Amino acid sequence: MERKDWRFCSQEDETISLHDCVMDGVNWAESGIWLSFENGFNVTKDNSLNPTGRHRLTGKAAVFLSNGVYLEGAWNRNCTMQTPSDPEPILLQETPIPQEQFADWSPEVLDFTWEPENQRFSIDAVDHIGFCEINFSCTELWFCWNELPEDAWFQ
Repeated sequence: MERKDWRFCSQEDETISLHDCVMDGVNWAESGIWLSFENGFNVTKDNSLNPTGRHRLTGKAAVFLSNGVYLEGAWNRNCTMQTPSDPEPILLQETPIPQEQFADWSPEVLDFTWEPENQRFSIDAVDHIGFCEINFSCTELWFCWNELPEDAWFQ
């Protein structure tokens, strides 16, 4: 997979929403890491490549981390649980997510953070195990898609 394989590629991270989108594939390439979103992600009306004037859901899409490196990930980082019988929150045990496990995984993204000055990209997500955080380093972040076929869920 390469950026030239996509009709649209944007670096306008503030106009992209990955919330409630399932990341269902990871591809390590020589030039970086591709995170696949088979059912797409959301592009707001403020993105310069969205001519519709509406928030739109892409079709198949991907996020490209140029010179990307998987740093680390963990389930239950800074997560607590509270039960009706115990008013004190219980800190859940953090469990590392090894790179090999990350490659075969399909979490639902809640949010992401891109810090270009630190070359750091982080994803907060949830899966059948619990809440998780995944961290990468990369020099550039690209959001790629071919179409904007329908309204985003938040339109």
